[in-house]
Amino acid sequence: MTAARLDLFKLAKAARADMLRAFDHLPSGAAVSRPGFGIPLMIAQNYASAHQVLVTDADSYGKPWAIRNIIEDGLGENLFTMEGDAWLAHRQPCARVFGMSQMEGLARIVTETVEGLAQSWEPGEVDIQEAMTTLTMRVAMRALLGADDDTEGLTEEVSQSFNEILDWVGFRFNHPASAPAVVPTPRNRRLQTSKENLRVVLRRLLQHRKANDTGAVDVLSQLVRAQREAGEGPSTENPTVDVLTDEAILDECVGFMFAGHDTTASTLTWALYELALHPELQEVVAGEGARFRSQSDTFVEATEAMTETAAIVEETLRMYPAGVNIGRSAKRRTEIAGEPVRRGTMVLIPVYAIQRSPEVWDNPNTFDPGRPIPADSDGFLPFGLGPRRCLGARFARTELRIVLGRVCADWRLSYPGSEPPKPVIAPALRAENDLPLTLAPR
Repeated sequence: MTAARLDLFKLAKAARADMLRAFDHLPSGAAVSRPGFGIPLMIAQNYASAHQVLVTDADSYGKPWAIRNIIEDGLGENLFTMEGDAWLAHRQPCARVFGMSQMEGLARIVTETVEGLAQSWEPGEVDIQEAMTTLTMRVAMRALLGADDDTEGLTEEVSQSFNEILDWVGFRFNHPASAPAVVPTPRNRRLQTSKENLRVVLRRLLQHRKANDTGAVDVLSQLVRAQREAGEGPSTENPTVDVLTDEAILDECVGFMFAGHDTTASTLTWALYELALHPELQEVVAGEGARFRSQSDTFVEATEAMTETAAIVEETLRMYPAGVNIGRSAKRRTEIAGEPVRRGTMVLIPVYAIQRSPEVWDNPNTFDPGRPIPADSDGFLPFGLGPRRCLGARFARTELRIVLGRVCADWRLSYPGSEPPKPVIAPALRAENDLPLTLAPR
């Protein structure tokens, strides 16, 4: 198969005006495309080619150095940036914290958090993007860090520092030629201050968890217990020992906050926006939210019973994937769909475009939760694929169902705007400006 020719000039020009609309300039019907002229770039345009990169031939690829360096400068060294044996050694203890055995406790935390916040809202207009960002930060503080905002008052402190870090990461992704973190620009100095402030808070929480093991299910507590069971210090027999140092645990917590806060807030924002446009769907979700736990013994069972809400979650993940693109860099010569790939080639997987492709989906730009979307099917990869697939996918889906159900059970939503909000990459898919919804109590 010959790769389709990619008009890089036209693509770059479109991206400067609107990064998402640039996807419209990808050659239609192609499995892969490339610009030619020896430029080391390839676009894996369909699910089959994405699957080959992320699953079948995953060992031939790593994270591109530019993406890896930006994330590492902002978030530290964690699963997002690691490669090879170091990544595998970190993934093993981290994967256990999101296992099925932990879901009940984590689902309880989500339920308690959303019920407390949703009941505090007032009727009228609210920026739902800001509200969901606040909500998911509170969930992250409790589910990931074990912090109770009522007693420790840390959410605002963490939010300010973490949002500054996210703004820096988003700016660097959208302006890759801007000064790297080591250059002491005002923006970079704010980044370093925010990282130091966040580290102080996280270190305080870590020391508290190490001194007071209550058996909690939050991620920080689980990693501390794993560290204690392995024993911290040099070891050649148990690689987990070397992985779970205090600093490594802090780095992973920052990474999980990035994955579990900003991206989930993005999905919730777009889901509630679509529900505001579709009152008939909103009533279905409200009904499932009102019945939550009434016919089930556990939070997990109750969440699994929310089948209509689950369909709305999956359709939102299809239309508004928080991770718009996935980037990889070829570590050796290989091929994609029969097209040769040289070592060092940057491979871009346009998740947003694949999940809105008219070649796969009927009416792809129409919000239709009734369409069949089997998990990780052809044309659907919101959490990635293969060995680097998102560890927290199960927890994210659980949180999304619970929040949508509880919010709609308490409030009727409507969109007061005359024009749809413009989605932008920042770095998750967010509305460019405020996204107002009108709340009316049920």
